[in-house]
Amino acid sequence: MNHKHYPIITISREYGSGGHDIGKALAKRLDIPFYDNELIALAARESGYSETSFHEAEDSATNSFLYAMKMIATGGDYGVPLNNQLFMVQFATIRKIVDEGPAVIVGRCADYVVRNYKNALHIFIQSEMPHRVRRVMERTGETSLERAEAEVRKKDKCRATYYNFYTDRRWGDRSNYDLVINTATVDYHTAVDLLELYVRNAMSKSDEDFEEDEVL
Repeated sequence: MNHKHYPIITISREYGSGGHDIGKALAKRLDIPFYDNELIALAARESGYSETSFHEAEDSATNSFLYAMKMIATGGDYGVPLNNQLFMVQFATIRKIVDEGPAVIVGRCADYVVRNYKNALHIFIQSEMPHRVRRVMERTGETSLERAEAEVRKKDKCRATYYNFYTDRRWGDRSNYDLVINTATVDYHTAVDLLELYVRNAMSKSDEDFEEDEVL
């Protein structure tokens, strides 16, 4: 299948659900670019801000983004909080990535940024709390269930706060996504298989529409 017919695939995920690994494996299967922290690195290179600044901004949203946009429209970024400037840089970076071709993008409000793109598919990866806590403990070496669960809840809260602040949606609202996968009941390899099948099926339908348009 021609790469130009692959979609933009965004993956939102609960912390510890495996969304990063699933997204990376899916991108490898489809042989298209993958962006998670890679997106931050790209935004940092192009803007001159540090990668640390972008990561810290994801943990806090303290001022009105709509106010920031108004300030930009009426005279540059004077008075615009740094977090909002960083979000706008990230926003522009995502748009640049998807305008250049297909990609898998994890997090960073990407589903909202490309919400009006016809060729976008939006995935949400979730899991039950015990499963996520166990996975975090395995990945980080944390030995306390209580501390691991606290970290999972903290990360989820940060992601929700960031997403809810910069969009007009609610993080985790299933109506925002084309497909939701629960990795507590579906293992990672199966999840990747399902997503690859889903993407290829969606693209075969897209190709049919494209051929009909060509005939017309």
